[in-house]
Amino acid sequence: MRIHSNMKMADLVEVNFEILEVIQRLQIPFGFKDKTIDKVCKENNIEVLFFLQLAQWFIERENFPQEELMQGHPNLLITYLHNTHKCYLEHQIPRIEQEIKNLEKETELPGESVQLMIKFFKEYINEFTDHLKDEEEITFPYIQALEKANRGELALSDFNKKYKNYSIDKYLANHSNLEEKIVDLQSILLKYMPPPVNNCKFTNLLLEIYRLGKDLKDHTLLEENVLIPKVRHMEIQLKK
Repeated sequence: MRIHSNMKMADLVEVNFEILEVIQRLQIPFGFKDKTIDKVCKENNIEVLFFLQLAQWFIERENFPQEELMQGHPNLLITYLHNTHKCYLEHQIPRIEQEIKNLEKETELPGESVQLMIKFFKEYINEFTDHLKDEEEITFPYIQALEKANRGELALSDFNKKYKNYSIDKYLANHSNLEEKIVDLQSILLKYMPPPVNNCKFTNLLLEIYRLGKDLKDHTLLEENVLIPKVRHMEIQLKK
């Protein structure tokens, strides 16, 4: 199914509820009524083509629009990734933490299994938070400064002075596979932790971890296949 700008936004969401993630991360408020995608995007200062590319990908997962997304403004993608980070830290991670606390209250659970899971998850959260902090405080500002330098809005000398020891490849070298580690946590739960009597709590935890892992896979795909190649091109342009 191909979506188009004259399609009603509410109809698009009904086709695939995962589109709500795109809408939320572009900070588009709900209450679409019968407005088209084009009208909703323009009312919220969102580039219509960028929205359509992301939405089409969520509908047709096998067709990742790498080349199309690379043509867009880097700030669009940075905004999307930044809001994704907020979603992780303010909602998804706290939900998993709460599900773990719910499991801790089950007296039938072996103490050793619970402690193993809690230890793994706390270590993961520390790494996860550090990773996001690095992107927010170093990588994203670097990309925005790089774009300004390319447009002549930032003096090349000032840019080189601040970022002489930094490049997108240095960021990539430290780009950890966070989605693989969250899958490891899921594996620990499935293989080594006997489910409690209240199996709903255990299932809810597994589902929350699965959702985070799936979302992180998308997040990494956008970073490594769109953002990083685009920034490499910007670096080359600046050297010229």
